[in-house]
Amino acid sequence: MAGKIAVAMSVYCKDEPSFLVQSIESLLDQTYKDFDIYIEVDGAVSDEHINILKKYSNFANIYVNYNNENKGLALRLNQIIHKVSNVGGYEYLARMDADDICTPERFAIQVEFLKHNRAISIVGSDVVEIDANGNKIFYKSMLSTHDEIFEHVIKRCPVNHPTVMFRASVFEDESITYNPRLLNTQDYYLWIDMLAKGHIFANISLPLVSFRVNDNFYSRRGVKKAINDTVSRFYAMKTLGIYNISNIQHVCLLFCLRLSPSFMKKYIYNKFR
Repeated sequence: MAGKIAVAMSVYCKDEPSFLVQSIESLLDQTYKDFDIYIEVDGAVSDEHINILKKYSNFANIYVNYNNENKGLALRLNQIIHKVSNVGGYEYLARMDADDICTPERFAIQVEFLKHNRAISIVGSDVVEIDANGNKIFYKSMLSTHDEIFEHVIKRCPVNHPTVMFRASVFEDESITYNPRLLNTQDYYLWIDMLAKGHIFANISLPLVSFRVNDNFYSRRGVKKAINDTVSRFYAMKTLGIYNISNIQHVCLLFCLRLSPSFMKKYIYNKFR
């Protein structure tokens, strides 16, 4: 196998330090070894965070950069993309969240997939959702082919953000970027912009990442999140030219349901994710 990977991770004060350790260790345990990890620290963090990051910054392939202000995930990921583009020599860019866990084979499987599917720009995977103790909550299966992903893009997110691996060449187009003005839908807008430019998507039907779901996950999906999600879906319909009654009805119904209590949000999330 060939092709160096840049791994993009952002860390901020609310990331649980023990989960951060698990996340980084799962990267270091990859069977595919040709990668560098770029970590942007988004604002002030605890001494415990700093001690952990100091330890890992001693590794030759881990680069940690501290930022004084909390500016959000999108801006920090754009910083990494800019750095990686300037450094050069990377064939792929992989995402990783500071509280999730990769399987040891994740990078090997994704690189091999992209190596044999040259038309595909971005590949994600299924995920296993886990609680704070690492117990399995839910297996989230994704649509695997581009045609399926495009057909259902209003009703289902194309890829799980923490699972994705891009071809680094995607970002040679400077219009392909995360929008820092968007606080919780920046990934979905990026997927739509990529689809509009003809990029091909795929998902591998294996759980390559364990995704952490905490106790506040459903309660945090409040009115602002519901509004942002709804606006993003109408943006997708306009950008991709897929306005139709079915999509509009789905988005409006989902918006109304998301204003319901947390237990109902949990049901909705499980039903439509």
